[in-house]
Amino acid sequence: MQMENYRLMLVDDEPWALAGIEEIIDWAQEGFSVVARCECATEAIAQAGRVYPDAVITDIRMPDMTGIELVHRLRKNLPNVQCVVVSAYSDFEVAREAIRLSAVHYLLKPLVASDVREAAKMLRNKLSQIERPREQLSQVITIDPDNPVFPDAPGDSECYLVLSETDFRLPAPENGQWCQPVQIGGQVGYLVDYYPADLPEGCGLSLPGQPESQGEWLLRTARASLLGGIIFAQDTGRGQLSVAEIQLYLIENMRSEITLKDLAAHFFVTETYLCDRFKKQTGESIMSFLRRIRMHHAQILLMTSRLSLREVAFQCGYSDYSYFGRQFKAEVGITPDLFRKEKRYTAY
Repeated sequence: MQMENYRLMLVDDEPWALAGIEEIIDWAQEGFSVVARCECATEAIAQAGRVYPDAVITDIRMPDMTGIELVHRLRKNLPNVQCVVVSAYSDFEVAREAIRLSAVHYLLKPLVASDVREAAKMLRNKLSQIERPREQLSQVITIDPDNPVFPDAPGDSECYLVLSETDFRLPAPENGQWCQPVQIGGQVGYLVDYYPADLPEGCGLSLPGQPESQGEWLLRTARASLLGGIIFAQDTGRGQLSVAEIQLYLIENMRSEITLKDLAAHFFVTETYLCDRFKKQTGESIMSFLRRIRMHHAQILLMTSRLSLREVAFQCGYSDYSYFGRQFKAEVGITPDLFRKEKRYTAY
């Protein structure tokens, strides 16, 4: 019987100790893939939002926060993550706190291979008891982002691609529905043959397409949805201007100066028809939508990049930083610099 492959994150502020944890036993033989190696707790929190570890082995004493605090913070977003804590000191109080947080095991430095192997076994046993959603029984398929070729859907049906920067779970599909987990570069998602109405926060949803022939379209529109923080309009009526395509155009061109005149010319319609059609379908004006997606993108950049505030404004289509700051405060409630200070790592 093939052993389950669980994702393991290693955390230690000493590089030699980090390498030692990884090399002391054959983790693959124990059923684990090392998906992240972090030299501080802050980095671990950020990485956890990208690689979604099943298990974490962390040092107790680190300069930015303790391993106990790290475990506590990780479990706010990853309640099922299982942890082993490591310390160079036989500290009963630390061990007791680790046990209170339901740490699977407590290891002392210098590490002994047999002890680490025992910890791996305990982690594996604990993880095997966690019930996973039915769609997770499907093997994750890796998709090349430069040449996205997706598997055929049953019945040659159109599909949607659900995409996220962090791991997530869709509700279990109903009988007869198809759901295939995929990994695309650093992003994760699901290819489904039904419209997923209840999406977790932070997910993008493509426009429909045939996976075997329109892989680039599925990936392009899913990434646009994720970038803009929106779900595309479900257009009604044949032969009419597609509001979803207008939304896609606005997201992909948000860095540019966009006027209603130019937008109407691009879609070969009048400004009045363009605005009326968009407002009827979405409930908001085109310029309100454009401001909203720009502000969403600005928040992501402020939380996850080291761009200056002026560079963030430029990336979001604002050449005037003062105007950008006023728009941001009106939309979000605080200034961009204060937002960055408060939210920098909480996105993970």
